Amino acid sequence: MKTKTLIACLATGLLTLGQSARAAGTPTTAPSHTASFESRHHARQTHRPAVLSPPVVSGVIPRAIRGGNSLQMLNPFAPAKYGTAEENVSFDPDVPGKANGINFFRVSF
Repeated sequence: MKTKTLIACLATGLLTLGQSARAAGTPTTAPSHTASFESRHHARQTHRPAVLSPPVVSGVIPRAIRGGNSLQMLNPFAPAKYGTAEENVSFDPDVPGKANGINFFRVSF
């Protein structure tokens, strides 16, 4: 059972890495005639569109993918650059200081 879970996590991580590489390699298309027409007529507007920040992805799995040496996450004597365990643990709001679970994958907007 542990082996199947490990294989599933690794496959998910590899698929995630493959999707970002494929998305970065897509070519952009040339603007169409209608787009240039719309930009000329809407250029006089003074308001700017809202700037949306990308969602922040955190948790154990993204940190293991980005971190390089993922075994250092298990090492209690690891350097400070690998972070602490409290970064990826969810706490029980009713009982202060009691861990409730591990955040494997978390997206914050």
